[in-house]
Amino acid sequence: MNRIFWIVAMTALLGTTAEAFDLTGDWEAEGADFYIRQVNDTIWWYGENSAEEPTWTSVACGTVEGDTVSVNWADVPKGNATIMGTAVLKVISEDELQLVDQTGGFGGEDWEGLKLLRINRGF
Repeated sequence: MNRIFWIVAMTALLGTTAEAFDLTGDWEAEGADFYIRQVNDTIWWYGENSAEEPTWTSVACGTVEGDTVSVNWADVPKGNATIMGTAVLKVISEDELQLVDQTGGFGGEDWEGLKLLRINRGF
């Protein structure tokens, strides 16, 4: 009986690979600002390349699974861009995300390998 308990306990411990991240906060990448809100495994964000006269602004919604953030995003009328697509980011740490895949042109630029760095946590 004792051996069965330890086998079950070790399987549960070793089988848990999901890491808990709280990505809520202000993020910066290549001069653009992203405001991310994480609620459980759901991600919401607003991004813009300039607060006063942006050429693009986008909103996104998606999920966090392990160390991967996957979102669907679309530009909104504050900026001039009118595109949409997807983005997949790898969580390097609670303070760094790296773009690993994207569609739609994301901000009208080729941001291959783009890194988002956290400026502030929470609200």
